[in-house]
Amino acid sequence: MIDCDEQSDSWQFYTGRIPTQAQDADTDGYRAVISNKERKTIKALALKGFDHIVLDIDTPLKNTVQVIVGNNPDLVLVPVNKSQELKALRNLPKTLKVVSQLAKPGFSPKVIVVPLGVAQESILEVIDKIDAKNKPNTCRVANAMPDLQDKMQLAIYKDRNYIWSYEGYEYLLVYFNSLIKT
Repeated sequence: MIDCDEQSDSWQFYTGRIPTQAQDADTDGYRAVISNKERKTIKALALKGFDHIVLDIDTPLKNTVQVIVGNNPDLVLVPVNKSQELKALRNLPKTLKVVSQLAKPGFSPKVIVVPLGVAQESILEVIDKIDAKNKPNTCRVANAMPDLQDKMQLAIYKDRNYIWSYEGYEYLLVYFNSLIKT
């Protein structure tokens, strides 16, 4: 996990503390968390031996572009949260256009728009109106996740626990795994 945003939410979730420097690292068994507020390329961080590397990016589009250009990810997840639904849907065409423009020979990431408490249909309506040249070649919308913002906040910020570890939410492990195993 490489946390590239100013809030350091991913970093704090895994470590329980605030990073002490712009680039900080914490390892525990099979996982490593790196605070990377300067958004250096993965190559510069010399990461090896991981099945997946997750880049947590804050939402300003310039930050997203910087991280994508510097790292050539094979998968880009674009969340659409219920709390910001109208804003996210309004900005989705611009986001998808930028990602599509970054594609080049040998680099064309899969893009999955992830509805978090938002109807999948509302996202599909927006995407269907976008000209094909302005969206990534491999772009799809995931199945909608229920509106779990309150439970998710409790899990992440209070308990520092995965949502699927709570009784009745175990099915979400399959949901999240399906996003990265596509």
